[in-house]
Amino acid sequence: MSAGSGINGAEARLKDHEEVRTGTLCCCEYISDRGARRSHLLGCCCDCRDFDLVCTRLVTCRPIDRRNIDGMLIAFQDRLRLPWRGGAKRISPAAVAPAFVVPLMLGLATLNSKTAVILMLTLVGFTMWGVQVAKRTATKTNFFLSWMVFSVVYMIIIFEFQVPLLELAPEENYALIFFSCASIYCLFSAKKLSALNLVSAQYGTTPKDELPGIAEASSGEEQAEAQTTLQMESVLTMEEDEIVDLDSTERAGLMHGQPNICETCRKVTPRKAYHCGVCGTCVKRRDHHSYWLNCCIGERNYVWYIVGLALAEIALLLGANLTLTAICHPFMVVRPLGYPILLPDDCSEVFESFELGITFVVACYALLISVYIAFVLIRQGYLRWTGSTLHEYKRASNAAGRNRIWNNWRSILK
Repeated sequence: MSAGSGINGAEARLKDHEEVRTGTLCCCEYISDRGARRSHLLGCCCDCRDFDLVCTRLVTCRPIDRRNIDGMLIAFQDRLRLPWRGGAKRISPAAVAPAFVVPLMLGLATLNSKTAVILMLTLVGFTMWGVQVAKRTATKTNFFLSWMVFSVVYMIIIFEFQVPLLELAPEENYALIFFSCASIYCLFSAKKLSALNLVSAQYGTTPKDELPGIAEASSGEEQAEAQTTLQMESVLTMEEDEIVDLDSTERAGLMHGQPNICETCRKVTPRKAYHCGVCGTCVKRRDHHSYWLNCCIGERNYVWYIVGLALAEIALLLGANLTLTAICHPFMVVRPLGYPILLPDDCSEVFESFELGITFVVACYALLISVYIAFVLIRQGYLRWTGSTLHEYKRASNAAGRNRIWNNWRSILK
């Protein structure tokens, strides 16, 4: 009797769960990951046992269990949602944090010149440290993409609503809007086309989160034979200098007609396709994983990426120059075709008011970003001139460094 009632209770819960899943949700309702039940945004702090225990132990000065803290954080992450059509959408805390961090740091930097220098250096060090941590742990995060988006939003607000109130010609503002919109469109296209770089989208149907075997990747003798034929045709059509540029493994595989097989995900890949530990799959002609776009730069979106960075460089330099020459005392450098080219001269009075201070800080922030983009463009230009990608360059450098260290130690031991 008890077993039958238990089965009936389980069936009833499954039926209720299915009704909740298929039911229509309003914009403020969502299906909770913990318990799979219908919840409302207004109940974000209700019915959280872990939160109650943490608060109780904190007030009574008793030790707090780590499991209660983890449960509280998981509950908060599940309940951090945005009202949306068809149900509230969950928001990642990493994607929301830059919306508050960026304006806070820019606002504090308007206090005085020393604070501005300290905060700008802190900002550069924090971003460099964060990117290195993400690279070392191979973490796929939207934090840097959100940082870039909110930085662009705040710079557009300052450039379009504060700077035009100063001395700014309409054609200069139109040029700034054009380069900014073109850069955003190119980078958005690079982000959108990044999915076409994935080898799994063309060479198999296995999800990128799984690691298929060689038999699953090849899917039979016909596919292996076709892949081998393509590899042999590519060898016959390759020039001699292109074969020399390959490493020993790729050269031996191509000359013997063997297909390239990724050592990590164990699937057949085209030439110059490399595995990305962040995306969890192989990427065709992978250059690098851009943490600022949260996607890999490869065969299908490389041109959009470079063009977007070039247009962003022009927009940032133009916006910074127009801003600084409007709030500082400018001087004329040259006058080509009757149009004066100005540069800022004296900016000692910019911190006397908040409006001028925030405008000056945002312009300096744009210059810092332009320096980083210029470095990326110069590096990509050098790699393009050598006919290599950033992934191949780093791999060759690491191999050369390891061989050099081993040779030094071997000569010492001898």
